[in-house]
Amino acid sequence: MIEQIRISVIVPVYNVENYLETCVESIALQRDRLAEILLVDDGSTDGSSRICDELVRKYEGIRVIHKENGGLSSARNAGLEEAKGTYVLFVDSDDYLEPGTCRILLDHAKDHEGLDTLVFNGIEDFGHKKEPMRQKANLDGSPVSGRDYLVKCYRNRNLNVEACLYMYRRAFLEENRLRFKEGILHEDVEFTPRALLAAKKVLEIQDCLYHYMIREGSISTSRNKEKNIRDLFQTLRELSELAEQQDEELCRWMKNAVVNSCLNMVYEARMYRKEYRKLLDKRFLLGKAATRYNQFRVCLCFLNVHLYCLVNDMSKWFSGKK
Repeated sequence: MIEQIRISVIVPVYNVENYLETCVESIALQRDRLAEILLVDDGSTDGSSRICDELVRKYEGIRVIHKENGGLSSARNAGLEEAKGTYVLFVDSDDYLEPGTCRILLDHAKDHEGLDTLVFNGIEDFGHKKEPMRQKANLDGSPVSGRDYLVKCYRNRNLNVEACLYMYRRAFLEENRLRFKEGILHEDVEFTPRALLAAKKVLEIQDCLYHYMIREGSISTSRNKEKNIRDLFQTLRELSELAEQQDEELCRWMKNAVVNSCLNMVYEARMYRKEYRKLLDKRFLLGKAATRYNQFRVCLCFLNVHLYCLVNDMSKWFSGKK
């Protein structure tokens, strides 16, 4: 019976006292006893720890893990160690789920026995506007191998790495010793391709089930920029090395995605600035672009980083006028 299948919803908690209860209520009020909720208090210094304990008394099926601060990856890993569900879902503590999410996910899991990974869609909420996180479908509704899913996503430039958009079979994570790399930013960029490479059966659905809230002052908008750049570039080097271990087609598109991410960071961080120039190794960009578009971008960046950023600005300006 599907009621016997349970999802462990892992919620890392760090200084989110203004949003935590909304997040947990979105899970607790629609879980239909199908899920357990693991709140991992990662050394919060505001009222979040107290709220976690109050929520345990308010709702059934919630457990709290209080630990020293170790970052998002450390909190997720701590949750994985305690999880008991057949499947695992990651929810950030300032976001929330659509009503009925657990039931929808488990219905799909029941219809496709043996899934390692179930991918779904979400809404990126900026307050004044809302946009789907996944812009177009990568599959036709049939399960495929993780390798084939990655190729399709990379070719479409449409791989969402956010861990919150994936439900994993817990036994699959354990069998492949899949954990988040600790001490880095961009942990999802590192984890998701590695997990998908190990997956034998991946299903993508188009249901928008997750609300990803973009707030000023959140962890995504206040991180140290130099560490942000360093960690991303190191992760991209590791992904490039991982690509070398794959078949020719996957390697080609995986490296193209690596160079695309690198170029995006160059633009977003304006890496012509004096404080960031030393962080860019232009040689890393060479020989990885699979499309003419990315080949042009690499050439432009290699020629002059400031010019590359200006051309991007102009492109965005013109596209915005259309």
